[in-house]
Amino acid sequence: MTTTHIQKLQATAGLYSLSDLLGYSAKGFAYILYGISDDYKYIQFDIAKRSGGKRIISAPIPELKILQRRLAELLEACIVDIDNARKLKNTFSHGFRPKHSIMTNASFHRKRRWVFNVDLQDFFGTINFGRICGFFAKNKYFQLDPTVARIIAQIACHEKKLPQGSPCSPVIANLIAHILDVKLARLASSYGCFYTRYADDLTFSTNSEIFPEVIASRIDGSNEWTAGKKLLRIIKDCAFEANPTKTRMQFREFRQDVTGLVVNSKINVRTDYVKSARAMVDSLVESGEFYIKRRFRDESGAFRDETEKGEPDVLRGMLTFIDSVRQFDALKNVRDIEKADHRPTRPLAKDLSSADRTFRRFLLYTQFHNPKKPLIICEGKTDKVYIRCALKQRADKFPDLSKKEDGGTDGKLAFFNYSKVADRILHMGGGTGDTDAFIARYGKEFKGFFENKKQHPVIVLADNDSGAKATFGVVKKAGNMSFLDGSAPYYYICRNLYIIFIQKIDGKDTTIEDLFDKSVRETELNGKKFSGSDKFDAKTEYGKHLFAEYVIKPKQEEIDFSKFDSILKSIVDVLADFEKRQPA
Repeated sequence: MTTTHIQKLQATAGLYSLSDLLGYSAKGFAYILYGISDDYKYIQFDIAKRSGGKRIISAPIPELKILQRRLAELLEACIVDIDNARKLKNTFSHGFRPKHSIMTNASFHRKRRWVFNVDLQDFFGTINFGRICGFFAKNKYFQLDPTVARIIAQIACHEKKLPQGSPCSPVIANLIAHILDVKLARLASSYGCFYTRYADDLTFSTNSEIFPEVIASRIDGSNEWTAGKKLLRIIKDCAFEANPTKTRMQFREFRQDVTGLVVNSKINVRTDYVKSARAMVDSLVESGEFYIKRRFRDESGAFRDETEKGEPDVLRGMLTFIDSVRQFDALKNVRDIEKADHRPTRPLAKDLSSADRTFRRFLLYTQFHNPKKPLIICEGKTDKVYIRCALKQRADKFPDLSKKEDGGTDGKLAFFNYSKVADRILHMGGGTGDTDAFIARYGKEFKGFFENKKQHPVIVLADNDSGAKATFGVVKKAGNMSFLDGSAPYYYICRNLYIIFIQKIDGKDTTIEDLFDKSVRETELNGKKFSGSDKFDAKTEYGKHLFAEYVIKPKQEEIDFSKFDSILKSIVDVLADFEKRQPA
C-alpha cells in the first residue's frame, strides 16, 4: 500500500525527520531556521495599492524561499490526499490553488441578480504563529507532533505571522480558512446563495428576488450595503475580521465584476481594459513604442494618473490575460478546464475575433518583424532541445552563438515556442505543413508596421528528406528563386526570413535525428525502440518527445554533437549575411 504525503508528514517527529522529508540534511535545515538571523531572512518593501495606501511585501531570501516552496508543495500534496480521503472536491477556495484561478472563482457567479463582495481585513496577518502551531497539531486531518507543528510555523512566519511574499503563506492560509469556507458555504446554501473565496475576497450571489439580510442588508434604505450580522459573527468566530470599507452589492442592471472579471452574462474582461490593450498594440506596431496610463490614490486619498513608457513583455501579459479569460469562457463549463489539454480549435485568419486579431498583430510584430534576438524556428517541437544541447557542448567552437547576453540562457539566439496560443492565433503548431504556410504568407501582414533600423533574422530549420520537396517549392516561390535543391548552407527568402536545410549525409535523405550516432538512436526505453516517424507502434516504439527528454537531455554531456556543426555554422553565416543587408 502506497504511503500518502500526509501519512509521511504525520510520521515525522522532529527536526531530523522533517528535514529529510523536505529534502534537506539536518545541518542545512537547522542553519536556515536558526543559523541565519531573523533580521536577514526577509527583504521588505512596499507596493502601492490601486485603492490607495501601500501593501507591505516581505520577500524571503533565496535559501528560505526554497525551503518554503518545498513546504508549500508538501502541504498542497497533503490537501490532495485529504480531498481524496473525504471523496469531496473543494469548490469554495480558488486563490493560489492548482487548476484554480480568478476565472474559476468568477464562474460561480455568472448571470446572477445579486452579487455581494466583502473582504477580510489583513488576511495573512491575522494568521499568527500560535494559530499555525495549533492548527497543525490539533486539526483532525493533520494531528502532527507538536514539535513538527512548531517548526512548520517557524518556517512560515515572519514577525510571528504569515508574511505576504512567502511561497507557503497562501497554502497555509487556505488550510486555516477552510473551516470559514465550510461555514459560509452552509450559510449561503441555506439561503439560496452561491459562495466562493479568492484569498481574502468573499463573494455571495443569488437569483432570488430578495437578498438574504443575514448575509447583507441595505443601510437605512440607501444604495449602500453592509455585511449581515450572522455573516459577521461567523467571520469573527473563525478568528477573521471583515473590512467594512470593501463591502459592495452589485446588481445585474449594471456591470458586475468578481475578482476583476465581468460576470453579467459570461466571464469577460472589462471593455476599457481590452480597448486600452488594443490601443497600446496599435501604437507599438505603428511607432515602435507605447505608453501605459496608471491611476492610483496618493497618500492624501486623491486619484492621480501616471504615464510611463511600456515594455512589450508587460503588454504580452495583458493580451495573454485577455486571451485566457475568453478561452476559459469558451469552454462554457468549469469542469471542462481539466480536460482542456486537447488541441485548440483553429479558426481561419479571417474569422479571428477582434481580440485575437489584436493578439496576432502583436505576436507578428514582436516575434517575427522585430524579434529581440535572431529567432530559430524548428519544424518539430523537440528540435530546439537538440540545438540547445549542441550549443552548450560546442560552445568553444561557436562562442558567438553560445555566450550569454542580458541574463538569457540561449546566448544570442531565441527559439520559437510552439504553444496553444501559437497554434490557434498564428496557425503554427509544428510540422512541415504549418512551416510551409508560414513561409508562403511571411510578411504579408506587416503592412504599416514600424521599420526598425536594426533588425534580427528569422531562421527556419528544416529536414532535408522526401518531405522537403513541398518546402522547396514554397521557398522558391516566396524567394523568387529559379533553382533550389537544399544543398546550400542557407537560403535568403525575403525581408528578414531565411531557411536552413539540414545537410544530407552521404547524399541520403536526412532528418535532424540522423545527426546523432547510431548507438544513440538505438537507445531503448523500457524495452521500446526509438522511432523517428510521427506514426509508430506505441507498444514496441517510442517517439521524438521521449527521445529528446529521456535520451538526449540526460546524456547531453557524453553524446557527440559534432554533426550539428554544419547547422551552427550555417546560423553564423546567416547572421553575417543579414548584417550586410542592414542599412548603414
